[in-house]
Amino acid sequence: MRSFLVICAFWFGCTLAGMASADFNGTWVVDLTASDSPEPILKRLGASWFQRRLATSLKVEATYRQTKDRLTILTRAPAFSRTEEFWLDGRPVTKKESLTGPYTERTFWSADGARLISISAFRTKDGKDARLRVARQLADKGGTLLLGETLDVAGEPPQPVVRRIWHRKGAAD
Repeated sequence: MRSFLVICAFWFGCTLAGMASADFNGTWVVDLTASDSPEPILKRLGASWFQRRLATSLKVEATYRQTKDRLTILTRAPAFSRTEEFWLDGRPVTKKESLTGPYTERTFWSADGARLISISAFRTKDGKDARLRVARQLADKGGTLLLGETLDVAGEPPQPVVRRIWHRKGAAD
């Protein structure tokens, strides 16, 4: 009986460890050469040529502040600054963005606690239902942030995943 309890305690401990969330705290810099261009998604969302060119060429820096319940991301580039807040419990939050108009966003952890997933639901400018899925996960012992974005628009073939690679500032400077 004691062996059974020890095995159960071990299994329970492993299960809890697997549910631990990734720690994104820190400042990250986008690696433009290693990243995919976000242009296909931005073009489908109706971004101007100028906006798309800026998004593919600006050296962007993002500071992540993460607590148990919330993630705040301050993104900066020359002449650009944006702050986003995400609740990490999956609750739907209504927001508004110039490219999408109003949208509903849910952010939650993957079952293994390794990926933070945000799903935004909105209508495109041409009236189609759309979902933007953003998955964040760490690699290279926490030195690299992998961000994958997928846009699904009703009635259209699925878009490929756009991968953005970020490196922790100070880790390889």
